Amino acid sequence: MTANILFSGIGCQERGFREVFDVKVLNTSEINKEAVLSYAAVHCGLTNEVIDNYNEYPSLEEMAQHLTNLNLGYIPEKNKVFNWFKLTKKPQELKKYWLACKLSNNLGDIKNIKELPYADLWTCSFPCTDISTAGKMKGLAAGSDTRSSLLWETIRL
Repeated sequence: MTANILFSGIGCQERGFREVFDVKVLNTSEINKEAVLSYAAVHCGLTNEVIDNYNEYPSLEEMAQHLTNLNLGYIPEKNKVFNWFKLTKKPQELKKYWLACKLSNNLGDIKNIKELPYADLWTCSFPCTDISTAGKMKGLAAGSDTRSSLLWETIRL
């Protein structure tokens, strides 16, 4: 079975599927940079050794631009983007995040994804913070720019 996993986080959905059936994940979508690292470590075998031994990295600038294009590291609550170009001075860090995205087929920010390939299963674990009392009940109305309104992006795709 094939799957596209949106708002993939660290891959709890995939882990649950694997308890029942074999699933090949075609693409993931996640902007939390630490969650992407965790996902790649848990599901794709990302280790320091893999990072050190991989030999097909693009230039540091190309990696930084790719991660920027994915909007990886964006913090919605603060409307703050992560500056990947500052990590060109720390190549190992930049390589780690770039390879994590490559191994997990992370397409990044769901708002920037134009289309996804056919998959037997699409699943999402969208941010529900704005529909909970902890999230101040901001709602999920389309176009409201709440994190929970990202559910509509899944429907668009």
